[in-house]
Amino acid sequence: MKTEIILFDNHFLYLQALCCLLDKKGFDKKYNYQYTVNPDELENLVSEKSEIAVLNILGLSTNDAFTLVEQLMTVNPELKIIILTPNPDVKVIKKFFDKGVKSVLSRDTDAALFITALNEVIAGNVFISDETKNSLYNFICNLEDPNEKKFGVIEELTGREKEVLELICEGLRTKDIADKLFISIHTVESHRRKIMSKLDVRNSSMLVKFAVDNHLVN
Repeated sequence: MKTEIILFDNHFLYLQALCCLLDKKGFDKKYNYQYTVNPDELENLVSEKSEIAVLNILGLSTNDAFTLVEQLMTVNPELKIIILTPNPDVKVIKKFFDKGVKSVLSRDTDAALFITALNEVIAGNVFISDETKNSLYNFICNLEDPNEKKFGVIEELTGREKEVLELICEGLRTKDIADKLFISIHTVESHRRKIMSKLDVRNSSMLVKFAVDNHLVN
Protein backbone atom coordinates (compact mmCIF):
# COMPACT_ATOMS: atom_id res chain seq x y z
CA MET A 1 0.00 0.00 0.00
CA LYS A 2 1.29 3.44 -0.93
CA THR A 3 2.12 5.93 1.79
CA GLU A 4 1.51 9.66 1.41
CA ILE A 5 3.38 12.86 0.81
CA ILE A 6 1.50 15.91 2.13
CA LEU A 7 2.13 19.14 0.21
CA PHE A 8 1.26 22.69 1.21
CA ASP A 9 1.78 25.92 -0.71
CA ASN A 10 -0.31 29.07 -0.90
CA HIS A 11 -0.47 28.86 -4.69
CA PHE A 12 -2.19 25.91 -6.42
CA LEU A 13 -0.02 26.24 -9.53
CA TYR A 14 3.13 25.67 -7.47
CA LEU A 15 1.58 22.57 -5.93
CA GLN A 16 0.87 21.16 -9.39
CA ALA A 17 4.44 21.96 -10.48
CA LEU A 18 5.80 20.19 -7.40
CA CYS A 19 3.68 17.13 -8.12
CA CYS A 20 5.05 17.08 -11.68
CA LEU A 21 8.61 17.20 -10.33
CA LEU A 22 7.88 14.33 -7.96
CA ASP A 23 6.31 12.29 -10.77
CA LYS A 24 9.32 12.93 -12.99
CA LYS A 25 11.59 11.55 -10.26
CA GLY A 26 9.40 8.46 -9.79
CA PHE A 27 7.91 9.25 -6.39
CA ASP A 28 4.38 8.52 -7.69
CA LYS A 29 5.28 4.79 -7.80
CA LYS A 30 5.55 4.69 -4.00
CA TYR A 31 3.52 7.65 -2.78
CA ASN A 32 0.11 9.19 -3.14
CA TYR A 33 -0.03 12.98 -2.89
CA GLN A 34 -2.35 14.97 -0.67
CA TYR A 35 -2.17 18.73 -1.07
CA THR A 36 -3.88 21.97 -0.13
CA VAL A 37 -3.48 25.74 -0.31
CA ASN A 38 -5.32 26.14 3.01
CA PRO A 39 -3.20 25.62 6.16
CA ASP A 40 -6.36 24.95 8.18
CA GLU A 41 -6.98 21.82 6.09
CA LEU A 42 -3.55 20.30 6.67
CA GLU A 43 -4.34 18.69 10.00
CA ASN A 44 -7.24 16.78 8.40
CA LEU A 45 -5.01 15.54 5.56
CA VAL A 46 -2.46 13.94 7.88
CA SER A 47 -3.05 10.32 8.84
CA GLU A 48 -1.04 7.26 9.85
CA LYS A 49 -0.34 6.72 6.12
CA SER A 50 1.39 10.10 5.87
CA GLU A 51 5.17 9.79 5.77
CA ILE A 52 6.39 13.18 4.51
CA ALA A 53 5.01 16.72 4.67
CA VAL A 54 6.51 19.47 2.54
CA LEU A 55 5.34 22.87 3.78
CA ASN A 56 6.04 26.14 2.00
CA ILE A 57 5.42 28.63 4.82
CA LEU A 58 5.62 31.76 2.66
CA GLY A 59 2.71 33.92 3.80
CA LEU A 60 2.51 32.39 7.29
CA SER A 61 3.83 34.14 10.36
CA THR A 62 6.68 32.36 12.10
CA ASN A 63 4.52 31.59 15.13
CA ASP A 64 1.74 30.20 12.92
CA ALA A 65 4.29 27.99 11.18
CA PHE A 66 5.59 26.68 14.53
CA THR A 67 2.02 25.97 15.64
CA LEU A 68 1.28 24.18 12.37
CA VAL A 69 4.28 21.89 12.82
CA GLU A 70 3.20 21.07 16.36
CA GLN A 71 -0.35 20.28 15.25
CA LEU A 72 0.74 17.96 12.45
CA MET A 73 3.19 16.08 14.64
CA THR A 74 0.52 15.67 17.28
CA VAL A 75 -1.64 13.89 14.70
CA ASN A 76 1.28 11.78 13.45
CA PRO A 77 4.45 11.87 15.58
CA GLU A 78 6.31 9.88 12.90
CA LEU A 79 5.65 12.50 10.21
CA LYS A 80 8.83 13.79 8.59
CA ILE A 81 8.47 17.50 7.86
CA ILE A 82 10.42 19.58 5.34
CA ILE A 83 10.03 23.35 5.59
CA LEU A 84 10.45 25.67 2.62
CA THR A 85 10.94 29.19 3.92
CA PRO A 86 11.88 32.62 2.59
CA ASN A 87 13.23 33.44 6.05
CA PRO A 88 16.78 32.11 6.54
CA ASP A 89 17.01 33.47 10.10
CA VAL A 90 19.14 31.00 12.00
CA LYS A 91 17.15 31.29 15.22
CA VAL A 92 13.98 30.35 13.36
CA ILE A 93 15.73 27.44 11.64
CA LYS A 94 17.07 26.15 14.95
CA LYS A 95 13.62 26.30 16.52
CA PHE A 96 12.14 24.30 13.65
CA PHE A 97 14.74 21.59 14.21
CA ASP A 98 14.04 21.70 17.95
CA LYS A 99 10.39 20.96 17.13
CA GLY A 100 11.32 17.87 15.13
CA VAL A 101 11.46 19.21 11.56
CA LYS A 102 13.84 17.15 9.41
CA SER A 103 14.95 19.79 6.89
CA VAL A 104 14.65 23.54 6.36
CA LEU A 105 15.27 24.82 2.83
CA SER A 106 15.69 28.46 1.84
CA ARG A 107 14.32 30.30 -1.20
CA ASP A 108 17.55 29.54 -3.12
CA THR A 109 16.84 25.80 -3.12
CA ASP A 110 16.69 24.36 -6.64
CA ALA A 111 15.00 21.15 -7.82
CA ALA A 112 18.14 19.03 -7.45
CA LEU A 113 18.76 20.13 -3.85
CA PHE A 114 15.09 19.62 -2.97
CA ILE A 115 15.11 16.05 -4.29
CA THR A 116 18.35 15.37 -2.41
CA ALA A 117 16.79 16.69 0.80
CA LEU A 118 13.62 14.66 0.23
CA ASN A 119 15.54 11.41 -0.30
CA GLU A 120 17.67 12.02 2.79
CA VAL A 121 14.61 12.70 4.93
CA ILE A 122 12.82 9.61 3.58
CA ALA A 123 15.92 7.60 4.54
CA GLY A 124 15.47 8.80 8.11
CA ASN A 125 18.16 11.46 8.12
CA VAL A 126 18.13 15.16 8.92
CA PHE A 127 19.15 17.18 5.88
CA ILE A 128 20.95 20.49 6.27
CA SER A 129 22.22 22.42 3.27
CA ASP A 130 25.75 23.81 3.36
CA GLU A 131 24.34 27.34 3.73
CA THR A 132 22.19 26.36 6.70
CA LYS A 133 24.97 24.26 8.21
CA ASN A 134 27.37 27.23 8.20
CA SER A 135 24.73 29.54 9.68
CA LEU A 136 23.96 27.09 12.48
CA TYR A 137 27.66 26.52 13.15
CA ASN A 138 28.29 30.24 13.46
CA PHE A 139 25.26 30.65 15.69
CA ILE A 140 26.17 27.79 18.02
CA CYS A 141 29.78 28.94 18.23
CA ASN A 142 28.71 32.56 18.87
CA LEU A 143 30.43 33.75 15.70
CA GLU A 144 27.44 35.65 14.38
CA ASP A 145 27.45 39.42 14.01
CA PRO A 146 27.66 40.94 17.52
CA ASN A 147 25.02 43.46 16.52
CA GLU A 148 22.56 40.56 16.17
CA LYS A 149 23.10 39.20 19.67
CA LYS A 150 20.56 41.46 21.31
CA PHE A 151 17.78 40.05 19.18
CA GLY A 152 18.14 36.66 20.81
CA VAL A 153 17.81 38.31 24.20
CA ILE A 154 14.51 39.91 23.17
CA GLU A 155 12.94 36.45 23.18
CA GLU A 156 13.96 36.09 26.84
CA LEU A 157 11.65 38.88 27.98
CA THR A 158 8.73 37.53 29.98
CA GLY A 159 5.15 38.38 29.08
CA ARG A 160 4.93 40.81 32.00
CA GLU A 161 8.23 42.46 31.04
CA LYS A 162 6.92 42.99 27.51
CA GLU A 163 3.77 44.61 28.94
CA VAL A 164 5.86 46.92 31.10
CA LEU A 165 8.11 47.78 28.15
CA GLU A 166 5.07 48.67 26.04
CA LEU A 167 3.74 51.03 28.73
CA ILE A 168 7.15 52.63 29.27
CA CYS A 169 7.29 53.38 25.56
CA GLU A 170 3.81 54.90 25.76
CA GLY A 171 5.25 57.41 28.20
CA LEU A 172 3.52 56.19 31.35
CA ARG A 173 5.14 56.92 34.70
CA THR A 174 6.04 54.15 37.11
CA LYS A 175 2.96 54.77 39.28
CA ASP A 176 0.66 54.78 36.23
CA ILE A 177 2.14 51.49 35.05
CA ALA A 178 1.67 50.00 38.50
CA ASP A 179 -1.96 51.11 38.61
CA LYS A 180 -2.69 49.84 35.10
CA LEU A 181 -1.16 46.41 35.71
CA PHE A 182 -2.36 46.16 39.35
CA ILE A 183 1.16 45.64 40.66
CA SER A 184 3.32 47.61 43.08
CA ILE A 185 5.67 50.45 42.14
CA HIS A 186 8.54 48.34 43.47
CA THR A 187 7.57 45.50 41.07
CA VAL A 188 7.47 47.91 38.11
CA GLU A 189 10.95 49.18 38.95
CA SER A 190 12.17 45.61 39.27
CA HIS A 191 10.80 44.75 35.82
CA ARG A 192 12.37 47.91 34.39
CA ARG A 193 15.81 46.97 35.74
CA LYS A 194 15.54 43.43 34.39
CA ILE A 195 14.44 44.64 30.96
CA MET A 196 17.33 47.11 30.73
CA SER A 197 19.75 44.42 31.85
CA LYS A 198 18.50 41.91 29.27
CA LEU A 199 18.57 44.46 26.45
CA ASP A 200 21.89 45.91 27.64
CA VAL A 201 20.76 49.54 27.85
CA ARG A 202 21.65 52.00 30.59
CA ASN A 203 18.60 54.22 30.97
CA SER A 204 14.95 54.62 30.04
CA SER A 205 15.67 56.87 27.05
CA MET A 206 17.97 54.26 25.53
CA LEU A 207 15.38 51.60 26.34
CA VAL A 208 12.62 53.42 24.45
CA LYS A 209 14.89 54.10 21.48
CA PHE A 210 15.97 50.47 21.32
CA ALA A 211 12.36 49.25 21.51
CA VAL A 212 11.19 51.62 18.77
CA ASP A 213 14.18 51.00 16.48
CA ASN A 214 13.70 47.24 16.73
CA HIS A 215 9.91 47.27 16.42
CA LEU A 216 9.31 45.80 19.88
CA VAL A 217 6.32 48.06 20.38
CA ASN A 218 3.44 49.09 18.15
